Amino acid sequence: MFPGCSPAMLTCSSDRTLRLWNVKTGECTRVFAAHNGPVLALCVDWDLWLAVSGSTDHLIAFWDVKNCVFLKNLEGHRAAVSAISVDWVNEQILSASYDGDIRHWNLASGKCIQVLKGHDGPVCCIDVDWAASRAASGARDNTVKIWDLLAAACIQTLTGHTGPVWAISLDFQGARALSGSYDRHLMLWDLKSGACIKAMLQHKKAVCALSVDWPSGQAISASNDRSMLLWDLEEGEVLMKYEKHPGSVWCISVDWLGKRMASGAGPGDNCVRLWDVGDAYCDQEIEGHDGSVWACHVDWAAAHRAVAEAQGILNGISQEQDETIT
Repeated sequence: MFPGCSPAMLTCSSDRTLRLWNVKTGECTRVFAAHNGPVLALCVDWDLWLAVSGSTDHLIAFWDVKNCVFLKNLEGHRAAVSAISVDWVNEQILSASYDGDIRHWNLASGKCIQVLKGHDGPVCCIDVDWAASRAASGARDNTVKIWDLLAAACIQTLTGHTGPVWAISLDFQGARALSGSYDRHLMLWDLKSGACIKAMLQHKKAVCALSVDWPSGQAISASNDRSMLLWDLEEGEVLMKYEKHPGSVWCISVDWLGKRMASGAGPGDNCVRLWDVGDAYCDQEIEGHDGSVWACHVDWAAAHRAVAEAQGILNGISQEQDETIT
């Protein structure tokens, strides 16, 4: 699955730790411990080897992954931090919390820039288009909200789910969003009209995570029913099912270009599994956490660089051979 390279993966868990892995060997190379509660949210910049994590201890932690160093905490939330998005270039963070707030932070200073209020209950998920200064959030009030970050205002509320919204993906330029809920449905939204275009029901339990490849019109959903589904959003149909986890699947990291995926689950297995997206083959099981895996991020770009470098070498050899023959 990873010829010529050993990509890194960072995970977080209910066991209060983050772990760095060699994906190819399945070896845990480092353990990060600073949180005093389960770690629910995680973002990574593999170019800079920096990470941000959110926990039930109400804190957001900033990490130097390369040197395994805790840098600082961002304090302000009054309940568990459930989701994080980071604009690494401009050093901005958006965080969601069970305190009902969404906070916009300056990462360099650690200061909260503004607080977005509007949800009636815990906020479970966020997705951000940083270039457009727009964000989408889902909450236990069963709604999806679209936010203007510059105005710090909710500009749209999408209603239709009958349970908490646990997963969200935003395509602001295409005026679309996809949400997943405790009500087992995925809903595809038209942001121009605010209408639900499609309501898709195939999971037997709550939808916990989403990854969407908007250009191809495909998505993968993860669920408490211990499975993941590959969707054709245009048709609203399931193309593939992935089953192997004995526990709820809480998170996925998808390499749409390379057709690979990592999934994290628990309780029951507390492991990460690696998949071939094309044929649903489970290639590897990585164990080490002592609790549910809530987020996983793989350095897929490293795998692509290795392939590109190998192709360049092969092309160079082929060219030399052609010149020799000529």
